[in-house]
This record gives sequence, C-alpha cells and structure tokens, in this order.
Amino acid sequence: MPGLGRTEAAPVSEPANETSRGRTISMGSTAIHAELLQDLARHQAWADTAHWKALHENSTLLEDLEIRKRLSHMVMALRMLTALARGETPDPSGLRDTVPADQLEAALGKANGDLLEALSTIDLQKTISLPRGPQGPWEAPAGVLLLQAITHSQHHRGQNASRMRQLGATPPMTDFVVWYALGRP
Repeated sequence: MPGLGRTEAAPVSEPANETSRGRTISMGSTAIHAELLQDLARHQAWADTAHWKALHENSTLLEDLEIRKRLSHMVMALRMLTALARGETPDPSGLRDTVPADQLEAALGKANGDLLEALSTIDLQKTISLPRGPQGPWEAPAGVLLLQAITHSQHHRGQNASRMRQLGATPPMTDFVVWYALGRP
C-alpha cells in the first residue's frame, strides 16, 4: 500500500571513488552506508550502557545466570565477528562464552568500541572467506559481518530485557528511535 512507510532503496550504482570506496555494503539492489552502520553501533553502545545501569540498580539482575551467560555470549560474538571482518582468524580457545562476571561490563564496552573502530577503518566491501556456514564454507562482505554483530547483540539485549521483566524489574527503553529522539547520545 502506498504511503505506509515504504521507501525506495538507494541504488548501488554510485561510482566508486577514493572517498566512497568500501564505505557501503552492496546487498542486491540496495546499499547500506557506513554512516548508518556507525549510528547503529553507537546506538548499541548507548543501549548496552542503559542496560548496565539497570543491572547495577538491581543486584538480582546481575546475579542472574541467564543474563550473565547471555552478556558473555554477546561479548564473544562481537569479538569474533569484528575480528573476522578485519580479516583476522579468531583464536577459538579465546572465544568461549565465559567472560568472568566482574569483567563483563568492561569487556562489552571494549567490544563495542572495537566494532565502532572497525566500521571507521575497514573496507566494508572486502570479501571475507568463512570456514563454515549453513551450506559449508562461504564468503561475505566485511560489512555484512559487522551488521550481524549489531543485530545479534540487539536480539540478545531484547532477551535480557524480557528476562528483567520476568525477574520483576523494568528494563530501560533502548529503542533506536528513543536514542535518536534524545539526540543520539
């Protein structure tokens, strides 16, 4: 239906030049620009900070094994996907979902910072070979791996918000539109 929030996707036909090369991810007939990914990553860091504030305000939440395991998993996934997007081969022994509880907040903050730094420095179009996928080895643009890092964390942050409600707490409002309305803090 016309007028229901649908917009036309930006064509990929933008000519590559020294300032635009590697700053978009081509996905069929659309492109995702680095600036959007950077905003999504900044939102993620802000939303994670809001969640940590709620966790510190209610010790029951921080003691919950389900929340802690999920936070640790988020750190590990961010580290792995960022390393892969840089073209590095992550050491599997260092990617276990076992960040000590007292190091989770700092580790997640650093992982978010590394993600933002990667979004500013790597070629988002660079093809990354991956050893395994749904149908065996495959390739993906580095930007797609970084987009996965963002959406993966968003999913688990939502699960943690649901868990907070189950434990009787009110999770913070961390929607992207709220972050935007607050001036993109």
